[in-house]
Amino acid sequence: MTVRFFLSFFLLSSLSYLFCSNGVASSTGTLTVKFGQTTEDRFKQTHPNAVNIGFNNLLKGNIYQENPNTHKDVRKDIVFEELENVLVLFDQSKNLLALQLQFKGNTFGILGSGLAKKYSTIKSKETLIGSKYLEMYNEGVSIYLIKPSIFSDTFLLYIRSEDKKKILKHAPSDLLEDGGRFLDFIAEKVFSPQ
Repeated sequence: MTVRFFLSFFLLSSLSYLFCSNGVASSTGTLTVKFGQTTEDRFKQTHPNAVNIGFNNLLKGNIYQENPNTHKDVRKDIVFEELENVLVLFDQSKNLLALQLQFKGNTFGILGSGLAKKYSTIKSKETLIGSKYLEMYNEGVSIYLIKPSIFSDTFLLYIRSEDKKKILKHAPSDLLEDGGRFLDFIAEKVFSPQ
């Protein structure tokens, strides 16, 4: 159990430092991508390899994608091999609106235990077929950790709660019952150029 706790702490610390230029802890998000603090201009400075992949007309903001391991120097950068893809959306005022991290394989247990200690847990669900879902909340931000099936990747999504409500106004009523479909719907509306 002590080893698992240590690994959970190390994973979250490593993930945070992957997006970090300093070691100051803070509120919701990673250490350099934080809600209420990170602006689009600052993000472009700290993540020069992030690519603008389009504009979201529904939420009025630019979408960026970064593949963190592609541009890391293993001799000096912390390289968390399981982190595969990062998507970020800013609003028209250039404030952080949503952040999604995709991890290869099953990192749900390690991430879930660390995040559940940091944020308020709203809902936790695990099925017999291996899908796992964790919904959390912190300071006006909804946080979702999901592993849709036993062989799928793990996804971590942060979205401002007020913007999530805007998106859900036009969602099918049964969508909230299925964590996988719910997250797919949100991610499509947030990170697809429209």
